This record gives sequence, structure tokens and C-alpha cells, in this order.
Amino acid sequence: MNLALLRRQGRDTTELAWPPFTWLSSGRAPRCLVVLAHPDDETIGLGARIGRLDPIEVIHVTDGAPRDSRFMPAELADLGRERYTEIRRVEVTRALAVAHVPASRLRCLGAVDQEAIEEAPSLARKLVELFARTRPEVVITHPYEGGHPDHDAAALAVHSAAVLAHANGVKAPLIFEAASYNAARGHLVTGEFLPYPNVPEIALRLSDEESAQKRAMLDCFASQKETLAPFGAEVERFRPAPAYDFRRPPHEGTLHYERLGFPVDGARWRKLAVETLTLLGLGRERCL
Repeated sequence: MNLALLRRQGRDTTELAWPPFTWLSSGRAPRCLVVLAHPDDETIGLGARIGRLDPIEVIHVTDGAPRDSRFMPAELADLGRERYTEIRRVEVTRALAVAHVPASRLRCLGAVDQEAIEEAPSLARKLVELFARTRPEVVITHPYEGGHPDHDAAALAVHSAAVLAHANGVKAPLIFEAASYNAARGHLVTGEFLPYPNVPEIALRLSDEESAQKRAMLDCFASQKETLAPFGAEVERFRPAPAYDFRRPPHEGTLHYERLGFPVDGARWRKLAVETLTLLGLGRERCL
């Protein structure tokens, strides 16, 4: 459940506001699922505290390997998708081992990198099943910000799954977000959220030990060295998810992934989002 939906239902939301965000750093960690787009997103967003949260599973909606080799590192482009997928799997396994998260908790939902929106109805249904089986209290995922189409598709799938789970009598988890990146200011900004009215957020400055762990995890992704260069290891930001209208652009102007020449642009993404909501029976929901 996102913050706005909880408020509409009249449920107590004080647990979502500062200072109860302390569960991110101390005390009892809630039963938690991490649902992100690619191998390495867990490290970017919450590498310093993923071990403390001890997630039930770390779920990637894609395998991290695009269909078009132009979007792979030049030195790996000739290896093919299957081999590149395996490289990324090995890298994320090593990174999570640094944080003492076992490989047995890794799960991939199988979408192709850059194409998760094409599979969004299936991804949402798989997440409903996971919510019912694992009963998480919290799901940590991406914000809807136009940084990457797969990030936005993961957010759409998680929000849709939470609403469907609630409708089916399953207690829906609270949805939290880890900051990633966007280009709302006309250039790439990493590690910060687009501001959202009445949605609190917290910036957790990393200790020397936490920063060293996060850097060690980032170093495990040798194939992504250039992509990860803009990301630091000083602060991690989180917030309860706002309600999003996935039919509308996340911000004015050109989205970050539209600058990169990906096979899907914002207009196409939103068309597929509307189709997803309709197929899932959520077409009348203005915001999720």
C-alpha cells in the first residue's frame, strides 16, 4: 500500500513518518521484499543496509541483459545475451555476499532488460503470488521518475500487485522507495527523489564502515563500471511511496531514458501502462 491509499482508508500512517523510519537503521527489521529492475539496483539503492534488513527475497524483474547488444558494454557485446545474463547474475551474487545476503534469496522474474513494461501484467500477477506466499510487511522498490523504463515498470507492477493483493484479501505490504536517478532538471541526478507533496523522506548518511561495504559491492559489478561511475556511497535516501498516476509523465520535459535512445519512449511506455491497468482490472483507478 502506498501512503495516499492508507490515508484514504483512514488507516494509521504514523509508522511511516519520521522518526519511525528508524527500522531502516536499527531495531526490528520488518519482513521485507526488495523488488527492483536490474542486478545492481539493490546495491545502488540500499547496499549499505540490505544485509541488516535481511530481505525474504531480492527480486529483479529483468535479467539485466538487453536484446540489442549496442546497450551492452562494448567489450562484452559479442558474447550474446545468454552469457551477458550469466555475468550479471554472478556479479550480483558476489555483491550480495558482501552484505551477507545468500544467493538462495535471489529471484529473477525473467523480463528482458528495457522491455519490462511489455511484461508488466505478468510481473504484477507474479508479485501478487509472492505477496501471498511470503507475507511481507514492506516492499522496497523504485520511484516512478523516468530514469529507466524498467524502473518505472517495476514500480507499476509493485503498486498494481499491492492493490490486487488487498482486493483478494491478502494484507498488502507497505511500499517504500529507494532513490535511484532521473533527469527532471535536464541532466542526470543520482541518489535523489523528485519531490512529492506531503511525502516524507529520509537521507541516511553512511558510516565509514557502511560506505566501505557499499563501495565493495559496487566494485563487484565490473561489467557496469562505466554505468555506475556517477553513483556515490555517502548517502542512501528512502521514502514511503506516493500514489502515482502512471498514465501521466513523471515530470515535464525529456525523460532520462529517452535521451539514451532506448527502444521505448515515454509515450509508448504510458500506452502500455494503460493496457496493463486495464488487463489487471485497475483501469478505473486514477492513482495507485
